[in-house]
Amino acid sequence: MNAEKLTLLRDKMTAEWFSTLKLGDKVQNYSLKWQNKQIIDKKLREGIIKEIHDNGKFNRYVIVDNLTTGRQNKWNDFDLVKPQELVDIEDQLIQQLSDSPNSEVAAVSSETNIVNEVVVRETYESLIKNAEELLKSDDVLLGNCVGIYGAFNKKSGECIYIGKSYSSISGRWKEHKRYWKRLRPIHRQPLLTQYLHFFGDQIEWKVLLPVENEVDNDMVEYCERRLFEEYKPIANTIIPNGTLFGRSVLEGEGEMVSVSEWNPYMTTIKIHKGTCIGFSDDKKLFEF
Repeated sequence: MNAEKLTLLRDKMTAEWFSTLKLGDKVQNYSLKWQNKQIIDKKLREGIIKEIHDNGKFNRYVIVDNLTTGRQNKWNDFDLVKPQELVDIEDQLIQQLSDSPNSEVAAVSSETNIVNEVVVRETYESLIKNAEELLKSDDVLLGNCVGIYGAFNKKSGECIYIGKSYSSISGRWKEHKRYWKRLRPIHRQPLLTQYLHFFGDQIEWKVLLPVENEVDNDMVEYCERRLFEEYKPIANTIIPNGTLFGRSVLEGEGEMVSVSEWNPYMTTIKIHKGTCIGFSDDKKLFEF
């Protein structure tokens, strides 16, 4: 079976498997420890499903009460331990792709694990240029697209948050709003939740880089990091899923970094008795 057929079969089996999950089910995933792009340790964790979100191929996840850590987590479909027959299909697909590399993975050598930085950078610049045309569409500006987006201070233009969505960005914005109104962390982003709680009417959302569906996930991660460096968001406090130590796999190797090193622009909110009284850098970022 070729890679195309294996991909279709994997996607079909993944959708069918995810649809069988129910609230209250016990699910598992692995906590992985990486070093030099190699998994050096993994620990099995269990959780009880509290919410199920099936928003299409690139946005299926569950919210679980983690029985191992006592915390609540978001586990994507690719994080979860899957049925063995589905794992076997995924292994076959990985083997097919490693034997016959295609254009989507051409920027990374499977034999040497060396990133072709020139190819990656050229691809990024091409996506930025293409986005200029896409952003002329009112539909895209309203978030009816996939890609990378940001939250900004309406008055100063300062960037609050950078995120990405593989489903409709406008849907993700609604999800953010729903979560902060319930005073729950947004995608494990408690600082963003605080900004939206205290200053929601002073924040606006913008599409930064709309992309077309065939763009490789690794490339989207790379683009997100480049825009992160450009806009310097102050409320991103969680290193994104899909990166190695806070770097896209297309950025080469690197040592593990702390959140403060990964986002040196982070500005926390000083809160006293449920009221905002200032910011960690002592600047007045919003009216309160």
